[in-house]
Amino acid sequence: MGLFSSSMRAKHERNYSDKELFNRYVKRLVPHKKNIVLIALFMVIQAIAAVTAPLLAGFVTDELISTTPNYVLTLLAACGFLILYLLNWVAFSLQQAQSGKYVPFFLEDLRLELFSKLQEQDMTFFDENMSGKLNSIIVNDTLDFSNTAILISNTIGSLVISLGTLGILFYFNYILALITVAAIPVLFSLMLGLRGLAKRVSKSYREAIGSVNSAMVEAIEGIQISKSFGQELNIANQFEDINENYFRSWMRLTATTHFWRPLLNTVASVILCLVLYFGLDSGISAGTLVMFVLYLENFFQPVMQLARFFPELSAGMAAFERCLSIVDSKPKVQQKPETHHLKEIKGQIQFNHVNFWYDKDNVIFKDLNLTIHKGEKLAIVGHTGAGKTSLVSLLSRYYEYQSGDILIDGQSIRNFSLESYRKQFGKVEQDVYLFPGTIRENICYGREDATDEDIWRVLNIVQASEFVHRLPEGLDTQIGERGSDLSVGQRQLFSFARAILLNPRVLILDEATSSVDAYTEAMIQEALENILHDRTAIIIAHRLSTIVNADRIIVMENGNIVEEGTHKELLAKQGKYASLYNQYYVHQSLEWQEKTIF
Repeated sequence: MGLFSSSMRAKHERNYSDKELFNRYVKRLVPHKKNIVLIALFMVIQAIAAVTAPLLAGFVTDELISTTPNYVLTLLAACGFLILYLLNWVAFSLQQAQSGKYVPFFLEDLRLELFSKLQEQDMTFFDENMSGKLNSIIVNDTLDFSNTAILISNTIGSLVISLGTLGILFYFNYILALITVAAIPVLFSLMLGLRGLAKRVSKSYREAIGSVNSAMVEAIEGIQISKSFGQELNIANQFEDINENYFRSWMRLTATTHFWRPLLNTVASVILCLVLYFGLDSGISAGTLVMFVLYLENFFQPVMQLARFFPELSAGMAAFERCLSIVDSKPKVQQKPETHHLKEIKGQIQFNHVNFWYDKDNVIFKDLNLTIHKGEKLAIVGHTGAGKTSLVSLLSRYYEYQSGDILIDGQSIRNFSLESYRKQFGKVEQDVYLFPGTIRENICYGREDATDEDIWRVLNIVQASEFVHRLPEGLDTQIGERGSDLSVGQRQLFSFARAILLNPRVLILDEATSSVDAYTEAMIQEALENILHDRTAIIIAHRLSTIVNADRIIVMENGNIVEEGTHKELLAKQGKYASLYNQYYVHQSLEWQEKTIF
């Protein structure tokens, strides 16, 4: 148990067969087929140059050691040899240029698709997947997978060189060619043997990277808590274990992907020695033997490329599999095909026999019924875990309820497009998130067409205009990450202004004034009387002033509404609300404070 305990938990992910992964991989290459064809063409040109050059080298060798060498032909052959290598260099340069045009776009498209899929997900998805893991997939896994994007074209070129070389070897000396071919079963047995292992260790490596990223995110976000409890050394020790696991995974991956290289070089060296031994005894010319040696290099280099194909592809597929865990995720909150755009609502809300759970062992609502009238200010109170936040989360369509229905103005909320529906709500929460940027950008986040006059109006309402005026750059003042340059109360006020600027028909306040001082809260409450006129408001609060001004209060317990009425009515019942009031709220009343002071 510790800060990084969540990093040790991995959500079960779907496993994909090699065939399915490869088919989906090839489909992603189709939009870039022009680049792939050009890369393959340039590799074929390199193959032709590679296959032809040793012939000229062998000819030059035989001519130079002959008793009557033809220096003109030798010079021409040498010039041809040089031209072929220049052609090979030009073709290689053009191949790299095409790769530079194609691979970055391949990576860009994949990352954009993943990012877009994340935007589509509901909150259930983010509850199940750690932010560090998702960040690792989008940053690291996409990069590793994109590195496999030219494997197929490289393989085509390698096959052409190997087959062409093998044909020429058989043409000149089938015995030496057979010696060379004898290495192929050894090489490909090694390659196939490493394929499964490479996939397993690559998947383990990808998970280890995700754990490191998750641990880093948790450590940074929880740094204040860690320092408050003096846990810096303990956290460092926990991270050391996670980092060590990553190191071991990296070592296994490195050993697996590079294990074959010395073996392949050993096999190639053995074949070279055998060719030289039998070649010298066979009576072939020196030029032919030189040609064979050069062809061996041409043969084994592509074969090594082919041998790398499956281990590298397996590593890339392991990264691709993690990418697909996002691509194939379907949000539980989905729009119907026939949903329509919602322009404006009146604000009548009904929960009809709603059943909801995060999982079947954690039922939140069972047959919940609640009507919130247009323009009503409804306060929700109850102990932690009573279902208050879950109720407004369902209304905001962050989660999908399992049965029953939620109606807005008599229509199911599932009939509206998510974007147009959510714009009808303004929400202020206790845990405020402000984006890095200016104050203006944060307040206009949901309404980019707002004028400065609109912004100052809402800042006046929430009693923040004086503070902003004192800043050297006013509305253009930069805010640090999560609003770190501001006090908690100031962040809360800007969150309030951001919600009010939307001019929503329904305003949800989830512990919205818990972080401001009593004076500022009183000013906001006064302003809200005007703002909330003829608007529906749902208020979850720990402040008495917010509750007593509500038109109706409901008391929730274990997902059920156990009491409802006004503040005075509920106190008179001496039930659950009265108990909550005496436990949490009575000390906030003026009567209690006057009695305590005097």
